[in-house]
Amino acid sequence: MEMYTYAHRGDASDGIADGALLLAKAQLGNPKDFRTEDYAAKVKSLDEALGKYITTNTPFQADFEKNGLEIFKNPLVNQSLYVRENFNAVVSQVVSPIVPLTVNNVFERFLAETKQIGYGETARFIIESNDLFKVNSKGEGVRGGVAQPMYNNELVVNPHPYEISTSVDWYALAAGVFDIGSFGLKIGRSFESHIFLKIIAAMVSATTQFGANYTTNGVTPTLWGTLREKVSAANGGMQVIAIGTAVALSHVSLEGNFQIQIGEEMNKVGYLNQYLGVPLIAIENVLVPGTTNSSVTLAISDQLIYMIPVAGASKPVKIVFEGGQTTISTDTTQRADRQYAIKVEMRYGVSAIVGAKYGTIQLPAA
Repeated sequence: MEMYTYAHRGDASDGIADGALLLAKAQLGNPKDFRTEDYAAKVKSLDEALGKYITTNTPFQADFEKNGLEIFKNPLVNQSLYVRENFNAVVSQVVSPIVPLTVNNVFERFLAETKQIGYGETARFIIESNDLFKVNSKGEGVRGGVAQPMYNNELVVNPHPYEISTSVDWYALAAGVFDIGSFGLKIGRSFESHIFLKIIAAMVSATTQFGANYTTNGVTPTLWGTLREKVSAANGGMQVIAIGTAVALSHVSLEGNFQIQIGEEMNKVGYLNQYLGVPLIAIENVLVPGTTNSSVTLAISDQLIYMIPVAGASKPVKIVFEGGQTTISTDTTQRADRQYAIKVEMRYGVSAIVGAKYGTIQLPAA
């Protein structure tokens, strides 16, 4: 799935953004193409294009044409307001398409609806009632029942600004080893991880609104089948799927001889591909930011499985992005010659707005 769109500026920065996106995709999807000699050559070539672009129409354009990337060792160059503003524009254009590129496909396809709005706007969602119309008995001359609306709620999501403080090493650019694809990818994955955590929190919050009727403890054929029928019936007979981590889905297993017969195939992926007519789809977990080198905390619980309708008209989680591009600003507290401290800002909101019912299976703790 190609899950990114971005506007071209109509100048040389377009090629830099496209090249950075290719480097980012090489890291995400083609590990064999990553960190090879060819990859390093692409990084250097992209750095040269970047250096040329950010010095164009500045007092240092002629210096770059003569000495190339070496000029970025000179503080007069890398402290130049013109150079930094041009650099900010490129980074903004690079980061903007990489963020949606990293969005978890499972959430995007089944749980989260993404909406883009303009600056200063509010996203408005009209929720359709999932109840059927009540059919009233009617006699001649008897007034009909109360009018029953198709839609029964209206909710809004207001984006908020979120920021990452980081820095660029000018010496790396001068040496032609500044990997702008990796730089943009790390920023994108950091924002994506933050959005991911908000999606999980929204799902957990929404689950409590449904009550015990849409929640079960443990997995048995009866509990599983009954919950499937409830979720399907509450959503107009839609097909239902189950999503969770691979560890959570591994708790769903057949009994007796069936388990032996499928054991080899199941061990290849760790879980069944279908159980009692319900496809099982695994979500790739992520680490909570800041825990990679300490407590190593995973975002999604291995004790939860969600049973949701497929192709529902109202996905339970709404992700709203405000504005069309990432905002880059200078961190004025940092003025080192060798590094450029910047702040990367995006405006988005994540909220659970539940129109369609879904089920939750609570698994026993390990």
